[in-house]
Amino acid sequence: MNPIPRAGRNGPTADRLREIGVRDTARTLSLLSELLQRLPRDHAGWDRICLAAAHAPDPDLFFLNLSRWFDSLPGAFLKRAFARNDLLPLIGGLLGGSEFIPEQIARRTGIFEFLFLEDGVLRRPGPEALGLEAVAAADRCATEEELKRDLRRMKHREVARIAARDLSGIAHLPEVTEDLSRLASAALEGAVRFSRRALDARLGAPVAILPDETRRPARFVVMGMGKLGALELNFSSDIDIVYLYETDQGGTEGAARSVSLHEYFVRLGEAVTRIISEATEDGFVFRVDLRLRPEGTRGELANSLRSAEIYYESWGQTWERAALIKACPVAGDLSLGEEFLRSVVPFVYRKNLDFTAIEEIKGMKDRINLAAARSLRSDRDVKLGLGGIREIEFFAQAHQLIYGGKEPKLRRRGTVETISALSRMGIVTEEERDALAAAYDFLRRLEHRIQAHRERQTHVLPQREGDLSRLARAMGLAEPAALLSALDRHAAAVHGIYARLFGGAREEESPGIPAEVQALFLHGRSGEDAPALLARLGFRDVEAAQANLEVLRNGPPHVRIPQRARHYLDKIGPEVLHRAAKSPDPDLALAHVERFLSAIGPRTMFYALLYEKPKVIEALVRLFGSSRFLSGFLLRHPELLDTFLRNDLSALVKSKSDLRTALGEALTGCDDFEQELDELRRFKNLETLRIGIHDMAGSLSLEEGMFQLSALAEVLLSHALLLALREVRRRFGVAMEAATGAEASFCVLGMGKLGSEELSYHSDLDILFLYSGPGESAPEAGRGGGDFRKLSNHEYFAKVAQRLISILTTSTREGIVYRLDTRLRPSGNAGPLVSSLEAFERYHEESAHLWERQALLKCRFVAGDRAFGKRVEEKVRGFIYDRPLPPNAAEEIHRLRMRMEQELGREREDRLNLKVGRGGVVDVEFAVQYLQLLHGGSRPAVRARSTLRALYELQRAGIVTLEQYKALDEGYRFLRSLDVRLRLAQDASIDSFDPQWLETERLERYREETDRIRKMYLELLGLP
Repeated sequence: MNPIPRAGRNGPTADRLREIGVRDTARTLSLLSELLQRLPRDHAGWDRICLAAAHAPDPDLFFLNLSRWFDSLPGAFLKRAFARNDLLPLIGGLLGGSEFIPEQIARRTGIFEFLFLEDGVLRRPGPEALGLEAVAAADRCATEEELKRDLRRMKHREVARIAARDLSGIAHLPEVTEDLSRLASAALEGAVRFSRRALDARLGAPVAILPDETRRPARFVVMGMGKLGALELNFSSDIDIVYLYETDQGGTEGAARSVSLHEYFVRLGEAVTRIISEATEDGFVFRVDLRLRPEGTRGELANSLRSAEIYYESWGQTWERAALIKACPVAGDLSLGEEFLRSVVPFVYRKNLDFTAIEEIKGMKDRINLAAARSLRSDRDVKLGLGGIREIEFFAQAHQLIYGGKEPKLRRRGTVETISALSRMGIVTEEERDALAAAYDFLRRLEHRIQAHRERQTHVLPQREGDLSRLARAMGLAEPAALLSALDRHAAAVHGIYARLFGGAREEESPGIPAEVQALFLHGRSGEDAPALLARLGFRDVEAAQANLEVLRNGPPHVRIPQRARHYLDKIGPEVLHRAAKSPDPDLALAHVERFLSAIGPRTMFYALLYEKPKVIEALVRLFGSSRFLSGFLLRHPELLDTFLRNDLSALVKSKSDLRTALGEALTGCDDFEQELDELRRFKNLETLRIGIHDMAGSLSLEEGMFQLSALAEVLLSHALLLALREVRRRFGVAMEAATGAEASFCVLGMGKLGSEELSYHSDLDILFLYSGPGESAPEAGRGGGDFRKLSNHEYFAKVAQRLISILTTSTREGIVYRLDTRLRPSGNAGPLVSSLEAFERYHEESAHLWERQALLKCRFVAGDRAFGKRVEEKVRGFIYDRPLPPNAAEEIHRLRMRMEQELGREREDRLNLKVGRGGVVDVEFAVQYLQLLHGGSRPAVRARSTLRALYELQRAGIVTLEQYKALDEGYRFLRSLDVRLRLAQDASIDSFDPQWLETERLERYREETDRIRKMYLELLGLP
């Protein structure tokens, strides 16, 4: 405290102000210049003012606020107040300890009158007085706006009274916290009273029907949680509340339309929340936090007693048990609240704790430690820091959770009274009790002085020297050094006791997981700093990330996950968020995590699997942040995770034989055709996921990745054809060839990238259907005619092709297998779906265009009768190579290439096309295919279907120079690798893309490679 100035010295001078403790005397004298005109320097009133200033924690702030009062309040009021010695310490403490509260008094003369002229500041209202005042206001007010005004004015008056008594040291901590809590309860009571009256008029009065069929007005209660329930509110506390009503049996009566009790009480809760927390020109009464209700933000705003009981019995978590320790009915029907508390005693205070409960309490402690460790690296937080308020509160609550089931004496709401009870039972020593109680008193009073200054919701010690000086004096200490020393002493004592809880504290974060991540998982933590933490972790869409984080914290919405699953989720949540933040796209990763958790719902197995296998979390979240395509498989079919893990992800490359065996075994276990369809899709999804994960990890070369995808497609086609043939045979028998009397043959030819075994992700399959010759179907040997119907071979194999297309393209719950493209058949879409070998030969000998001859370069047998397919391949080679090229072949191929570039590529500044754009993949393919057509007749080695292999053979044959080969080989590999990257990332067949998708260096290389490719393309076609 500042030295008491000697009396009789009258007006302020610089020396006198310095003696009081003013730092900026010039500014203070300037503020007082107008006052000196009204109150001469020799006026005795100056001695009273200086005496009050001597009691101020911050004399500079005192005189600043005093000047505002003199500008706003009647001089006669101030003269009467300053004339009383018993008010000077209260005035000094208020004017020198807070900016906000004196400003509110300056705007409201009535508050000043009540405090200092009617002696309101010298007394405490009785326990029921504020409640009666709020109820009277509720009965008096005709509109909600009127009640809001009256409750806010009551709040400003009472907060000013409580702060003046607190800052002057007249009131002890229990009085301050209790009076703030009583104020909140009173406001809630008034809001409930008014809202019920208003709702009754609109919706009718709520009537409960009891089990014995009797009827009575339905009861409603507001449960105070946390500090409100324990009578421990601070100046800037939110009020944590839960709305409960008696029963769901009944409805409203007395209005035109009856509503359910649930609807009525939800609307009542909304009205109460609005009246208390909505900001008006008078501010708000208290901020309302409803997140502690059953199911948190996802739950109903108001719950019946029975539904709340069922929730806690079935789904309640350990942190919710801790929250209910302090629960207390604060407004409405208090007896209903007591009934609720009696019903949840077995949930809160268990007779026997299981291992999971102990582990969860330890986990809560670990998170508090991590938040404390985080606060050490930045500001000094009197609540969350080491040895802070949170540690004292948790120390008391943890012992209540452990021992309260068998020791009813521990079932108390107040923190200090709980610690005293622990001491009486010998659980803590008297020395520990005294140390914790003294620290709690010191830290809470310090917290109040931090908050009362500007009514900010903070617990952080300011860093400015002037602010620290004000706080030191407000705490009765001489200087900032003494304040910091006292804070350190109390914090060390608290943390030493707290650290012994469960045999030691984990001071550091979980390995590799930043404290910022851990802090986001603290139950009950205010969400206000979550956006800043998420932004710091690298999330761009903070609002979406916050919504997704809620799922990671609490499980998927509208799903009640089992207790054990929730336990696992609590354990893995920080690791998942940490991995998401480190992934290539944190926002995408966390969004996929949310979808994955929503997909697995309440299935404990998946949570346990992730908990037991941390490496799976790493791989999974990396996948989620890198590839929309691969993530899509797991998001649509989360069960693939378990299957894939059992296969251990080990097979980098599988042969066609391996794939055929695995698919055959899977299909053997199917009971019907529908199951077979689903199994084809599951197998495709699983194998694509396997290939994609290895591809994304860089474990597969470009050729290996293309071959694996092509082999998978070929195997699936083969098995799908077997199913199609089987289904057609059941109705139409076996197709017989008229010329030979033998069974007709059928094959599927792969074209395009399927034929050349260069498939990518999302590729369609280009295919042709051929059969050996004309004839008609006959019943299968050994099977009766039954419902057999004869078809010509063309009709028969058209049905086989149609059934095959249906098998592969029909969308089931497992998706599709492939999209098919049959437009490369003779005459394209205008031609028949299937062709006989004779018709196929005739078309290509007589009618085929050059581009169709070019397309046949990729033609390969992929399914059906192998001998027939190989015979077709021989004939195709003849179509390609046994005839000379037309003299204008290069110009014709280039004409087609330019049409593709202009009509399909349509490149512009903001849109490039890596396939058909200038210098794209097709440039390389067309150049190679032209040279194959030109030289393949005499040089069989260059007939390879694969672009890269053919290019290599053309270079070996001396047809392509080493420079041309390198340019095309490197460019093609770059473009195809980029294509794979974009397809994996975007979950689409992407040829056209925005240049901004690429990093600067990659975009520069893209332009260089496409320029080189176009140059070589024109050279090889002999074009300018």
